[in-house]
Amino acid sequence: MISKTVRGCFFAIACAAIGAFTPVGTVGAAEAEDSFQRSIDIAVGKVKPALVRIHVVSTAYREGREVKYQSSGSGIIISKEGHVITNHHVAGRATRLMCTLSTKEEIEAELIGTDPLTDIAVIKLISRDGTDFPVAVFGDSSVMQVGDPVMAMGSPLALSQSVTLGIVSNTEMVMPRRMGFGKLRLEGEDVGSLVRWIAHDAQIYGGNSGGALVNQDGEIVGINEISFGLGGAIPGNLAKSVADSLIRDGEITRSWIGVNVQPLLKHGDQRDGVLVTGVLEDSPADEAGIESGDTILEVNGNEILVRFDEQLPEYNGLIAALTVGADAEFVVLRQGERKTFKVRSERREARLPKQRELKQWGITAREISNVMAKELKRDTSEGVIVTSVRPGGPAGEAKPSIRRND
Repeated sequence: MISKTVRGCFFAIACAAIGAFTPVGTVGAAEAEDSFQRSIDIAVGKVKPALVRIHVVSTAYREGREVKYQSSGSGIIISKEGHVITNHHVAGRATRLMCTLSTKEEIEAELIGTDPLTDIAVIKLISRDGTDFPVAVFGDSSVMQVGDPVMAMGSPLALSQSVTLGIVSNTEMVMPRRMGFGKLRLEGEDVGSLVRWIAHDAQIYGGNSGGALVNQDGEIVGINEISFGLGGAIPGNLAKSVADSLIRDGEITRSWIGVNVQPLLKHGDQRDGVLVTGVLEDSPADEAGIESGDTILEVNGNEILVRFDEQLPEYNGLIAALTVGADAEFVVLRQGERKTFKVRSERREARLPKQRELKQWGITAREISNVMAKELKRDTSEGVIVTSVRPGGPAGEAKPSIRRND
């Protein structure tokens, strides 16, 4: 519930950013504040029936065992059939899902698909009587601007559904490479390689993950994911495209060419392109002839400009969207000379395959993906890599003992 005091304080900050307001002097401040409150009430009314609190039983692997643990998060219904969008880190490892609707009714759900790279997952409510579910709709997150009012809606700390108010602080927040910040990794995937978060100051807490960031029209413009002073939401346009693919196919198909890149050197003369810092051996880019130190200028006629970290996700998204198995034309600059290469992309594998418990040996392990094999300088992806060992188990007591990363 939003108190009148909170509304009044927020109004004093946000009213200048709301274009629907009439200039001061034409309408009294009290009437303008009432208008703002009504717009908030309408927006909340559109979204609240579709809010879901998610109770999760998930798997983890440690000390040679598969263990279960409980957690909670938020989600929002995006189809009348009961599809719910949330975060991968909320539901991506789920073995059981129980959801509480805004009516306080509890309904079981099943995992439809999950994508660690964007931290998006889709679950589906199991309807008992076949009736339609209330739905929230997506808005266009690309039109969000700094200062726009937003609401964070979800279930913080596993409490009942709540709403907090704030404004957009940054529309292209990335994890800085300096100042002690590390990459946000899920299942070995760098979420920030594709996601530029919408930063906002609407308060979010543990349990808000997977909840909706909503504009004043009652539309989803983001999926809340992180909080470190500011909140960070996955842009709604990206979240919707991933959710649509998961609902349709149960998985995401992306391209991979085996190139590592970084923004252009700050003190160099080059003003367009992206700098290649590494090429994996036997990858599509390596076979095509692209080398470390090249500057990629164009991909299929699309000009590339990556001078800052904030521009890297756009380039990565362009590569990920290439047609798997088709030739793409790359124009690169090498020692002042423009060269053209045909790169036939491969399907991007999961960075880290799922773990399994091997009880008879007392270990947990995962298969080795082709990318892992290349990074480990292995000729093949045969075998498995040990992720943990049970103390006192057969593998741990072997002579010599089997260890993690064997």
